[in-house]
Amino acid sequence: MAEAKRVRIIKGGRAARVAEAAGGEASAKTAESGREVRAVVSDWVRDHRRRSDEFRRNYSALLGEVGFKLPGCCGSAA
Repeated sequence: MAEAKRVRIIKGGRAARVAEAAGGEASAKTAESGREVRAVVSDWVRDHRRRSDEFRRNYSALLGEVGFKLPGCCGSAA
């Protein structure tokens, strides 16, 4: 039977060491990076929704052209 591999647990990492060394300065940087991440995610979500809506409209139009009857909730009334 194979020996169990040893696992080394690393707590914190470089970000935690920097935060300990810098004190309050690191917390301000993390707040700024959090806002940046939120802005990027919001942009991504907005873009994804726009592309999804565009895909649905195009796909509905394509199915309508081929002759498929679309349900009333998602018809090609766009």
